[in-house]
Amino acid sequence: MSKIKQMFELQKQFNNNTNGLQWTDGITKDGRYISWLRCIYMEATEAIDSFNWKHWKNIKEEHDLDNSKVELVDIWHFIMSEAIYFGDTQFAYNYENIKPEREVNPELVIEILEKLVAVASSANVNKSQNALYEITGLFFKALTTMSMDISELYKRYLVKNQLNVFRQKHGYKKGTYIKLWGVEEDNVVAFRIMEKYPDLMPEQLYKELEKEYNSHNFILNK
Repeated sequence: MSKIKQMFELQKQFNNNTNGLQWTDGITKDGRYISWLRCIYMEATEAIDSFNWKHWKNIKEEHDLDNSKVELVDIWHFIMSEAIYFGDTQFAYNYENIKPEREVNPELVIEILEKLVAVASSANVNKSQNALYEITGLFFKALTTMSMDISELYKRYLVKNQLNVFRQKHGYKKGTYIKLWGVEEDNVVAFRIMEKYPDLMPEQLYKELEKEYNSHNFILNK
């Protein structure tokens, strides 16, 4: 099975579990309106903020490239959700064999993300626009400019997907979930587990997260 197809299946399952089956009608089980486009452009702005673009402060600070990759994966969650909601996921398989650039180009990534923000926000205001395909193209252009391929996207997505599942099952919506595991945030721990065991399947990764969580003597919310 293609990695892109696997990610779509995991995302649909996650949305079904957290938002209810009617999320494909654009509403959660709690009756809240869903705007995947807004999610996309808000995450894109966070990705831009991972770069040291502010001319008035920290001019010698390095770009936070690792966090920008985390934000790109978050954007991908919402692009997939929008594609499932729209009713077309097949087009995304065309990006399965994208070739990453040899070197990261931060300035070009920012430019691409700014275009993505403009397209997604405009489409969110003007509901007659279909911006899905353009947004997806921009996303994968940003991805390759960050020197990422589908294998890296898949690995990073898998980590975040299973962490999101774990959070939901352990009190995230209730506000009882503990995000700081010792001195590290949960996402840092999750990526370290994946680096240690790069071939873990989703359910295996989840079990490793639970073992790590238990090691800090947290009370698990079953």
